[in-house]
Amino acid sequence: MTAAHPLPESRGSEPRVISWKYANAFIPDAEMSTGARRMFLFGGASGVDWLRQRMGGLWVGGAVTLTEDAVYFGPNAVNAAAHAADTSQAVALDRVLSVEDRFGWVTRIVDVRGDDGTTLTFRCFGAPAFAEQIRNQVAARKHAAP
Repeated sequence: MTAAHPLPESRGSEPRVISWKYANAFIPDAEMSTGARRMFLFGGASGVDWLRQRMGGLWVGGAVTLTEDAVYFGPNAVNAAAHAADTSQAVALDRVLSVEDRFGWVTRIVDVRGDDGTTLTFRCFGAPAFAEQIRNQVAARKHAAP
């Protein structure tokens, strides 16, 4: 994955990137890595644990990329190192049921819901316009499908 365009390892030609945004994705099962825990002095890690428990997950910094066939989230290098497991997520556009943007402090929040019950939730500047780009790409794929 690259910092600007967090795409999974390619198996041939990479899909065309339509748009991307720096974003924070909400990851319900995000946990700090052992190394990140060691960075906190005086019990600071327990504060992050408290927030994770209270919110039901953590906001992870990175980038969201819209391609011709999917929406991807990939963590930035700092967040990749700070979390115990890979926090990357993807939703294939063919599986998207809805794309909604909603209120959030400072930036709006986008929810991309898949037909398998998964939801990619992220916040970024320009969220309403980015959500509309995703909706347009979903509609174009459905229209082009045989």
